[in-house]
Amino acid sequence: MATTLLLRNQDMPGLVTTNECIDAIEGAFVELGRGEAQELPRRRIYHPHADRPSHYYWFNEMAGVVPGINSAGLRINSATVQVESKRGNARLGFPGAFSALVLLFDTKTTELLAVLQDFYLNPIRVAATSAIVTRKLARDNAKVMGLFGSGTQALLQAECTCVVTSIDEIRVYSTREQRRERVAKQITEALGVKCVAVGHPREAVEGCDIVTTATSSNESVFDGHWLQPGTHVNTMIGSDYFLPRRETDDTTVLRSDIIVVNSRESVRLDKQPELYPHLRKGTLSWSDIHEIGELLNKRNIHGRSTASQITYHNNNVGMGIQFAALGRLIYERAKARGVGTEVDSSFFMQYDDDLRAIRDTAFLGRAKRDGAA
Repeated sequence: MATTLLLRNQDMPGLVTTNECIDAIEGAFVELGRGEAQELPRRRIYHPHADRPSHYYWFNEMAGVVPGINSAGLRINSATVQVESKRGNARLGFPGAFSALVLLFDTKTTELLAVLQDFYLNPIRVAATSAIVTRKLARDNAKVMGLFGSGTQALLQAECTCVVTSIDEIRVYSTREQRRERVAKQITEALGVKCVAVGHPREAVEGCDIVTTATSSNESVFDGHWLQPGTHVNTMIGSDYFLPRRETDDTTVLRSDIIVVNSRESVRLDKQPELYPHLRKGTLSWSDIHEIGELLNKRNIHGRSTASQITYHNNNVGMGIQFAALGRLIYERAKARGVGTEVDSSFFMQYDDDLRAIRDTAFLGRAKRDGAA
């Protein structure tokens, strides 16, 4: 009996290493840059709740195909979101339970291989994507990382950056002192690198070789004038048309010698505020914006050419190929280790014999009954 594997978030930890996650997603971007992998731009629906002002039904989807591993991924989210204000910033909150799934298909057999909950996968694919670009653009002698944020994504950004660089010191800033102190201690214990909490955002920029933002802000979190020559910057606000958000200022963008994004199309579709206004005004051109796939395949961009260049990765959108690649890796490992719940995959498939039976019993039968009447 063919089966579809159901994987909950708690089934997945320990199945794959950080290096394996980074390599899997990098392979997907390499294929995308070659024109082999395919991607549908992220789409979101916000439908207002008539009885609850500021609440919306939210549907989020992204899809991609990575043919080298015979994998297609569809990530979907069904949730209620609320526009709320925290410390003067408008943000999206997620009150209540929600559905968040990755459907993993085999592109040769068309079978639904697995249904995975997405909470465990999602922050890993973001941090791994930042690491892929950091490995290509940060200076080889980068030692100090400035980190903005104190949540799960900040921890994972630190971990993935340490995997691909020789970072030996991390300076973390968050607006709340207790949280930045806590995350600094967690990073030191988990990664074995010196991590200190700093009291001003400038301290997480000046003297840092890599500056990474992992916040929920909707305005710039540091002044681009503070960046020193040779710095590599990572940001990861995936802003959409509904609630424009950004983590970097115009100075950072305009001082950057190399700008890389996950998807140029999403910059345009969502009018993302870090880059799109400059493209409209002409202070940047589309040829100034490169995609990860181009960087990995050395198409129009070959990486850093001098040690003094400021490089900037705008990790600007989630992509189906990330879930197709990471989902396939976790699926294969889970199958090998007997992890997860297997169900009969015929429930999700439509076979010729079944379709003929439906035609004969339902449609043709109805036609006969209607004719007799």
